[in-house]
Amino acid sequence: MKPDAGQAPAIIGALAAALFPHALRLPPWIVVWCAGLWGYGALAARYGWRRPGKWMRTGLTLVGIFGAMVSFGHTLGGDAFAGLLAVMAGLKPLEMSSYRDRMVTAFLAYFIVITSLFVYENLAMTMYMGLSVLVTTSVLIRLNHPEGTLSRHFRLSGVIMAQALPLTVILFFLFPRIQGSLWGVPQETQATSGFSDTLSMGRVSQMVQSDEIAFQARFQGDVPERRRLYWRGIVFYDFDGRSWQWKLRAPVPMDPLEGEDPATYTIGLEPHRDRWLFALDLPATDPDIARLFPDYTLMRRGKVRRKLHYRLTSLMTYNTGPVHRRDRAAALELPEGGNPRSRDLARRWAQGVDDPREIVDAALRTIREENFVYTLSPPTLGPEPIDSFLFDTRRGYCEHYASAFAFLMRAADVPARVVGGYQGGTQNRYGGYVTVRQSDAHAWVEVYLTGEGWVRVDPTAAVAPDRIEQGVAAALAPGEAPDFLAGGRFGEEFRLWRAIRDGWDAVNIGWDMWFAGYAFEQQQSLLQKIGIDLRSWKGPVRALMLAFGLIALIALGFGLRIFRKPRETADPVREIYASFCRKLARVGLERDPHQGPVAFADRIADRRPDLDSAARGIIDHYVRLRYGGAGVGEADIEEFRRSVRRFQPDRRSAPRDQ
Repeated sequence: MKPDAGQAPAIIGALAAALFPHALRLPPWIVVWCAGLWGYGALAARYGWRRPGKWMRTGLTLVGIFGAMVSFGHTLGGDAFAGLLAVMAGLKPLEMSSYRDRMVTAFLAYFIVITSLFVYENLAMTMYMGLSVLVTTSVLIRLNHPEGTLSRHFRLSGVIMAQALPLTVILFFLFPRIQGSLWGVPQETQATSGFSDTLSMGRVSQMVQSDEIAFQARFQGDVPERRRLYWRGIVFYDFDGRSWQWKLRAPVPMDPLEGEDPATYTIGLEPHRDRWLFALDLPATDPDIARLFPDYTLMRRGKVRRKLHYRLTSLMTYNTGPVHRRDRAAALELPEGGNPRSRDLARRWAQGVDDPREIVDAALRTIREENFVYTLSPPTLGPEPIDSFLFDTRRGYCEHYASAFAFLMRAADVPARVVGGYQGGTQNRYGGYVTVRQSDAHAWVEVYLTGEGWVRVDPTAAVAPDRIEQGVAAALAPGEAPDFLAGGRFGEEFRLWRAIRDGWDAVNIGWDMWFAGYAFEQQQSLLQKIGIDLRSWKGPVRALMLAFGLIALIALGFGLRIFRKPRETADPVREIYASFCRKLARVGLERDPHQGPVAFADRIADRRPDLDSAARGIIDHYVRLRYGGAGVGEADIEEFRRSVRRFQPDRRSAPRDQ
């Protein structure tokens, strides 16, 4: 059999293992393409089938590249790179006619693993990528040492990766980092559902149908109560009669936020392809990666296309101070005409009232005491949506109540704006983590009160207080909540699953925060503790010198080990035979130092007839390997090792006296 016949399946297996994480993200035709070409390549190597000629391979290459261009268009993200590499990986086994071809094809698996860094960053995938590298390295060892066994190839691959680990750790912690992900590579991850720059009635209720993670927060200290977890994202000022619009506003003077009850936390934000970040009401600091605007929202210059980690401090009790006249005017604007019944109601509340708080209380009392219903399935609203909701349907989700409440406040000459974000989250029982999902999406209102600044008013709390205290599922009618929200009704089995999931989440979040989130700020803090300041030009130079110095020490250690006087080469056959003799010694059949293998076999047969057959077979095998004169291969030694491993003598029959 040609060497390629036994090596081709191993190489194809390494390619398949490397490409597996992308299987569900790639177009189906690429998966079929790879499976078909790999299958033909393996069979051609085994049975000597004719491989496609140069012109056929060129034609297939052009077809594959054209197909990738059609499938991915002009997108140059991680999926496009992975798709193009997959097309090439499918073709490469068809030309493995030489040692060089096989080596190049095996190295292609490493490049496919690297493309996983463009789209994945979680602990599970990192572990799988390590496994894929282990497989590919063992295949390279097999190509250069084909007579070895598979288990020995994997062991050597593991040893090589373990030896590379110190170098990996040094470069990870000390090599100068740029803003980015774990690997410093911008990630083009699929966007999750989330807030856009338009908030219409029905938008948030659609987001609640998704169980996707929006972000995770790790608190320094105790986690605040759920009812205080309002995660601010985007503020809407402009209302056109049916929906609220966000527009970039010119900055105005901003006084430092005054308040109490600080909470410090780190957020791992999933990509949502918009510019705003989320923070606990109200952020008192802004991270280096974003700017804090006067409406206390955080905004980046570019869209969030990869997972971000940032640290914030928020004040849970605060006073925003006086409002700028421009913002006050914007918070009172309403379209001309429309929703007359709502306008009339607000004017009646405002008549003869000097304290805006009384108007706020009147609106909350109306929502609380009238027959309003909190539901994910509100009816369609008419041409006057605010009037239709307040006076006709009275059924809606948080965006319905926030829109109507803000409209009423403005109609009563009380400045108001709508805030979009999330409320609550699921606290992990094994750590100070809170996971916020799209199902926690929420909208509320802020009104401006003289002397108090912008004050949060949540009309949803008036109609469905359980939504704020316990979550969405507790506030909805039975059968209305999505299955993933209603899981708590499934009893003990669900609670057991929840405990397992929380345990895994705690490990994964810890990895995400401490390793995947190890960016420039974390590296700067770490190096400052050892006297290296990255803020000056000397800092990165010293960090590199420290890294290369440690690498040099490791290299010196390996060099001394390699070039020191070699010890006598161990004889594996003799070592295995010695193990066999030790097993017999433990049951009273100790071999005399002068006793040869044949004499020892006769002694075993005389004293333990029950062991004669098995022991004589092992000893005969040893004699053939030790004194046969022919070359001893790895397979022969491995077979001898397995026979000794299976040999397990016991003391059921005592050895007979000589």
